[in-house]
Amino acid sequence: MDAAKRVSDLPAKVLIAQRRALGTLRRRWPVIARRDIQTEYALSAARIRDGLSVRITRDGIELVGRVRGIGLLNFAGRDTPSGLRYRIFRNRPGHEPHGFVRSRRGQGIRKAWEREPLAGSGGTRRVPRYPIEPLFGPSLAQMLRKGDRPTRMAQAGLDVITADLDRQLLRSLRR
Repeated sequence: MDAAKRVSDLPAKVLIAQRRALGTLRRRWPVIARRDIQTEYALSAARIRDGLSVRITRDGIELVGRVRGIGLLNFAGRDTPSGLRYRIFRNRPGHEPHGFVRSRRGQGIRKAWEREPLAGSGGTRRVPRYPIEPLFGPSLAQMLRKGDRPTRMAQAGLDVITADLDRQLLRSLRR
């Protein structure tokens, strides 16, 4: 009698285990993606965390990165007399000779900007005030799509789900 009741309760326990496994994946996947991104890009954990999210759709669950480019100041950008220095990738410094750092009037948010000299002037004519363009690096969506990262993230998500399902089902059988 007791064994029959335990077997009949199994489908409900499987559904609960699936729901809990998806919740675990939803919490852990952005952390796994952040660690993977930080091995290649020189970006802070907080900045990556702000741009990553996990969505539950009809077809399943997906890891989503923000599409807007990240400002160069987030990539260790600093103003130097020779221009703007930054480091997008951990092992490759970058330099923008016409770049500078200023905050917009009234906003107080420091951003990296670029002012191009006039073409054909040979650098002798005064640089006009405009156009001034903001400088951005890659977006988190681009970082998630780069190379074999999509397959690594899918495999990591699958590993989290299977491990958690095994744990949940073993736990429910022990009760």
